[in-house]
Amino acid sequence: MTRWVSYSEKRQFLTTFLQQHRLKHPDARFVLKYLLQHPHLLENVHFTETEQKQARWLIISTAMAEEEGLVFYRRGQKSTSLASIMGDLALHPNEPLYLTLHFPGKARNFSYLRLIDHQAFENVRRHERHEKMAKAAEQVLDEALKRHEVSILKMQIDQALDRKDMELFHKLTEQLKKYEGQS
Repeated sequence: MTRWVSYSEKRQFLTTFLQQHRLKHPDARFVLKYLLQHPHLLENVHFTETEQKQARWLIISTAMAEEEGLVFYRRGQKSTSLASIMGDLALHPNEPLYLTLHFPGKARNFSYLRLIDHQAFENVRRHERHEKMAKAAEQVLDEALKRHEVSILKMQIDQALDRKDMELFHKLTEQLKKYEGQS
């Protein structure tokens, strides 16, 4: 599931990323700067941590990462050539481009984690939505139960009055007062 990420979020993250990290391959910096200079391209960038070899997938690593510095896949074909990457970006500007960045601490980098298409994070969001809905449903059920119990108490109070059972009437009205005081 692809989560929409705004152009400004992508731009802000990549700008900060370039300021904070030294890249393993010098051409990688050129490619990221090119994406930053072309909003229509950056709009189609999707950050991912899953393999996308059959799509357009760009992998960039910092000097401190173990992975290759600059790798590009298109329909299963691997390339490390800047000319190949730039040519593809120019020829197919409207196609999705999946981008994976390898850098130290990315698993704890909230700015990066917010950008990536990651099923686990979508599952967390879905769970949070479910919890909110469950809590709202529980509140509605609690209110309905309270209203039902109050209506039963009122009916019992009416029956006690009809039977002229003042002891039961006082007992039930006290229960009703306590119950309505809890609401």
